[in-house]
Amino acid sequence: MSTYPVHDLAESKLRILAVPAFNDNYIWLVTDGQRAVVVDPGSAEAAIAALKETRLKLEAILLTHHQADHIGGVPGLLDFANGQTANPVQVIGPDDARIPHITHRTHDGERFSLLDGQLQLSTLSVPGHTETHVAYLSDAVLFCGDTLFSAGC
Repeated sequence: MSTYPVHDLAESKLRILAVPAFNDNYIWLVTDGQRAVVVDPGSAEAAIAALKETRLKLEAILLTHHQADHIGGVPGLLDFANGQTANPVQVIGPDDARIPHITHRTHDGERFSLLDGQLQLSTLSVPGHTETHVAYLSDAVLFCGDTLFSAGC
């Protein structure tokens, strides 16, 4: 059983785990129980600890924008995943040259799926916090990075 807060996605077998990072951030893990998609891994250590504790295989990484508290853990996660699976981990993010390691640069309105089609997402361009910021929307959840703040940013 996970020690991380878990949220079930409506009408789906997918779950979202909230992994605390730094003093006031979260890294999100979307899982089908065997594989995980990690969203905005600012800390490799926190994400890897969660993957190990839950015994999940990393399938993909979603990035919303270029800031270190959202992408800083990508190299460490990719190194960790190389020892887990023969399949390359997808790294999906906005078209921004400041973000290394992206294997798929997504754009506004693009639709794609992960976890064998169980997680279907649309990319939304949401500039404001950063010029190239994107969010990912499914039927049940929005991964918005740093675009929604209480009382503004």
